[in-house]
Amino acid sequence: MKKILALLLAFLLVIGTFSACNVVQKETDAPKEEQSETDAPEKESEKESEKESEKESEKETEPETETETETETETETETETEPSKGANELNEVYIRNGKKITFGSYPQSEVTDSSLTATLNRKAGRLPTGLFDRQAWTYYYDYYISGEIGYFMWYIDVEEGGEKYRGVYFTSYRPCYTGYSSSTDNTYQDDNGYTTSTVYWFKYEPISWTILSEDMANGTALILCDMIIDSQAYHHRYSSSVCTNNYAHSTIRKWLNETFYNTAFNKIQKYIILTTTVDNSAATTYSSTNEYACENTQDKVFLLSYQDVINSNYGFSSSFSDNDIARRKKTTDYAQAQGAYTSTSTDYAGNGGWWLRSPNPTSKDDAHRVIYDGYAYHYSLKSLVYSTSSGVVPALQIWR
Repeated sequence: MKKILALLLAFLLVIGTFSACNVVQKETDAPKEEQSETDAPEKESEKESEKESEKESEKETEPETETETETETETETETETEPSKGANELNEVYIRNGKKITFGSYPQSEVTDSSLTATLNRKAGRLPTGLFDRQAWTYYYDYYISGEIGYFMWYIDVEEGGEKYRGVYFTSYRPCYTGYSSSTDNTYQDDNGYTTSTVYWFKYEPISWTILSEDMANGTALILCDMIIDSQAYHHRYSSSVCTNNYAHSTIRKWLNETFYNTAFNKIQKYIILTTTVDNSAATTYSSTNEYACENTQDKVFLLSYQDVINSNYGFSSSFSDNDIARRKKTTDYAQAQGAYTSTSTDYAGNGGWWLRSPNPTSKDDAHRVIYDGYAYHYSLKSLVYSTSSGVVPALQIWR
């Protein structure tokens, strides 16, 4: 019996010791797991620091690259969900100086350096010769909405020295009018100094904007481009039965919210561009009974209305007939190469006309615009919607 009791006591002692070890082991392991989770951000930070060092760049491992990618994705998601989080974050997206904002980029100034031009030509490679021989070039056929331009204008984007450039090449002139019979001799491309079968290069440059108004409570701003950034018809196809000055169905609206939007802004910049309910009512046009006014639209980028450009709160003259300096816009070199009208007069040299979204109340094929001297066209002056000589001045709202 004593032996049995001794064995039983020994067995209980062994079990007790084993349980105690398990408790100690669990208590010891718990802090290690917590420490591992705490250390993870520090390790990722150390890896990112190593990536920023040129001396350590060759030592980077595949897992570190994945960590960097995950970090970038998390940053982009945070920017998208909290676009107005802080001024420091927004300063990385645009630059503000008073009422001026630099935001996005687009081809603007022509490259005049012969050495750089030669380098860009080499990078672009062989020139296109036709529909089935495009080489590395892209037709403007789709860039300006299918059907507006035939297969005679091409473009190519090339990077050199950390900068981006657009090459333009055309074998025929772009007509002043689209959508119906129009001679290619009727163009402003040659008047602006651009000839066929020649490659021209334009540098992607930051786009300059002016703040028209700010909503301090919501932290938003309405901004207008400072230049005529491109040449585009209001609507590219003539129709005897359809109202081609209907802004909701216009090709210029489609171009602004697709082609321009995707060309001018990167992914991060798009996060702070608001979707705006654009007022297209008759009250925004010259006539409050305008039968060609259309429904409101939801847009990222849009044109100003007739009433906008006579709004003194936006800094414009309240009279449409004033040669308002605030309404005058100069055309970029790139817009001139695309066929935008450009004045050569002494007083208005370099200025052009630009579209407004408001339809003309007297004709289904006319729309309002501002001309080179700052005069806002009213109803008695015709401006055919399928004209390419008028330029584009985009407007949009952003988180400020």
